[in-house]
Amino acid sequence: MLISCSEKENLTSNPGEIDLEVAIENAENRRKSDPNSSGGNKCLLEFQSKYDELIAENDVLTATGFSKDLMETKYQKVMKNPEYHEFLFKFNNKRMGKVKGFDREMQLPDVVAVKGIKAMSLTDFENTYRAITDEEMDLANQTMDDMLEGKSGDNQAEAAMNEIEKQDISKEQVKEVSGKLMDTFKEVSEGYRKVRDLGDAARWNLVTNELMVLQNGVKFEIRTDLSNDPKVNQKVAFELAQIILNKCK
Repeated sequence: MLISCSEKENLTSNPGEIDLEVAIENAENRRKSDPNSSGGNKCLLEFQSKYDELIAENDVLTATGFSKDLMETKYQKVMKNPEYHEFLFKFNNKRMGKVKGFDREMQLPDVVAVKGIKAMSLTDFENTYRAITDEEMDLANQTMDDMLEGKSGDNQAEAAMNEIEKQDISKEQVKEVSGKLMDTFKEVSEGYRKVRDLGDAARWNLVTNELMVLQNGVKFEIRTDLSNDPKVNQKVAFELAQIILNKCK
């Protein structure tokens, strides 16, 4: 505020009286341009505890073209932290499609989910939603090897390994499963694509059909698994994201 006031040239009619509205706007604009700032969009943060109010039912029906008669809704709060909560609109349209890891087709629900509201800087956003490098994968694998051999120096990791051993699960089994998970994680990371003209920054993931949008230091996510055509999923996600951005500019 002090810096903003010192930069203000046009004062009000009374000498020494600052136009606070303009001063606040100047300070806010400077804060937005800082790639390391976060949490500015207070409106979005307020929806962390009410994801069910972020997107209206009619907006979802209009964007998808689906019938309300086939729709179910569910608020998922598996973890305590509201950053990991999500609200789902699920449609039983009896779509047939393939799930990753399975060769045959199966009946799939059509889902729109809004989730992941979190204070996040532009720097963190760009570092998070990107492809993992081979060097990072090598480091992750080495870290896992250290954990399995009790060389990580992490008390929680060692305690977790002790619990696993009590369940008669071998280190080889753990390594195999963790290897598959990391391979999947890397594949997902390679699916991120930059999206222009949506918030301050946005990424669409081709693998998970998820859209991540950053607006004024707060990130939110939309998952649209509605069609076997990825362009349809992307179109609906963009439409719903714009509705949210218009609500919390």
